[in-house]
Amino acid sequence: MRRFATILFFLAVTLSASAKSADSLVVKQKSQYPVLGLWKNGYFATGFATNKPVSKYSSDVKFQLSLALRLWSIKQKVDIFATYSQRSVWDIYQPSCPFRETLYNPGIWAAWQTSNQVRLLFGIEHESNGIGNEQSRSLNCATVACLYEPLENWRFGARAWYGYFYDNEDIYQGYFNYRGIMQLWGTFHTRNERLQVTALVNPTINFTKYNLQLEASWRLAKRSDWLPSLFVQYCYGYGETMIDYNQRSSKIRIGISLVNNKLNLY
Repeated sequence: MRRFATILFFLAVTLSASAKSADSLVVKQKSQYPVLGLWKNGYFATGFATNKPVSKYSSDVKFQLSLALRLWSIKQKVDIFATYSQRSVWDIYQPSCPFRETLYNPGIWAAWQTSNQVRLLFGIEHESNGIGNEQSRSLNCATVACLYEPLENWRFGARAWYGYFYDNEDIYQGYFNYRGIMQLWGTFHTRNERLQVTALVNPTINFTKYNLQLEASWRLAKRSDWLPSLFVQYCYGYGETMIDYNQRSSKIRIGISLVNNKLNLY
């Protein structure tokens, strides 16, 4: 437990420093997005399975790092990004602390601000777990997303993807049968954005199963340029990892996050 507390402390310091660094890179002349900043939400959280007895084998750490480099702005409405995200599930409480799986997710995206309330995003992504044996999982996807902010305290989003290359057709078909091809989410936030609560649902391709993710974050400081937040996440369903895409899980985790208020992409 001391080992985990030490890791969490150093991560909080690192996230705080990176948040201030990213904020200082904002270019105000043309784009509302930073040159280098957050893409998806970054977090570091630990927890346990709610459908199994609590033990070192049902508890783990999950963390995500995600950055976007703005390459080009076109007439103050379209921004081109190179993105990279990495998500890991770490069996830190087991002997030798092995990583269960790490997913690598680079991509190229275009974000089009069609109005003050609507953003459209178009992307090409690769996702793989970097394993070279029968547990190898990888796919490439074309993705389209819409972000809608109709009210001061609410944001909504929808995202759909289509896999256009894969190395194993059986795994590909099975993976999308469980993971699905779309996401829908809604976020409530306070006026100062200090509290955010998100519900995300991911129906499978034939709508016979679904995946649910609930998140809440509370920024530790009142300052708007201070990003680290207390973070709670509950996940239910399939596809949390590619290696166990067909295994249902139910987990709750708590930790620290950086919330991306610019794009809010999951």
